[in-house]
Amino acid sequence: MTRTRPIDRRAGLTLAELLIALVIGGMTLIITAQASSSVRRWTKQLSQAEESNTRAVGLYQFTEKMLSDALPMSHKVEDRSVALFEGNEHAVRFVRAEPGYPSRAGIYQYYLYSVKTPDGQWTFNLERELLSDPEEFGTMQNPARLNLFTDTQPPVFVYGGVNGWQTDWAEKEMPPRMVSFGITKWPSLSIALPRPAKAAPKKDKKKNITAPKPKVAG
Repeated sequence: MTRTRPIDRRAGLTLAELLIALVIGGMTLIITAQASSSVRRWTKQLSQAEESNTRAVGLYQFTEKMLSDALPMSHKVEDRSVALFEGNEHAVRFVRAEPGYPSRAGIYQYYLYSVKTPDGQWTFNLERELLSDPEEFGTMQNPARLNLFTDTQPPVFVYGGVNGWQTDWAEKEMPPRMVSFGITKWPSLSIALPRPAKAAPKKDKKKNITAPKPKVAG
């Protein structure tokens, strides 16, 4: 008579234990994969944020440099003086001197402005052209163009003068004293503009005063 050997449960896993182990292992793989995916996603988002921050800081520095060097020039319009500076909430136009290029040295007109693209984004752009005649300020024939920044909202300009802050500056005798420039989710930057040189007061010419002759007693 043949005896059946009893099953030693320590020799291996039962079917139920094997199924449980497979389920736990599968869940562990899923969690690990999700964690790795999240880490990659977070790393990508952090990298994009750092890149966006770098571009934003660069744009602030560039705009500050351009406006802080703006020339406080003016020209005559119908017998009155008008500054070569105009702007609104999303654009600003001004002039700068560029002596560094001997072949094209001179006064250049700068135009910083925002445009909404078909996909709903906003691009912030620069146009630049030599200004041969102050009367041509406000128009450009064939400017050099450069895209500076792209965001979901356009940068905002605000102009500060003797009467406070305003979003439009045009046909004024003087340029603003300050320009506030801001990007979405960033604090605004206040930029001081150069002021026109004050004319030296005219000195009164000294008059030669002749002392009266003493009367001779008769």
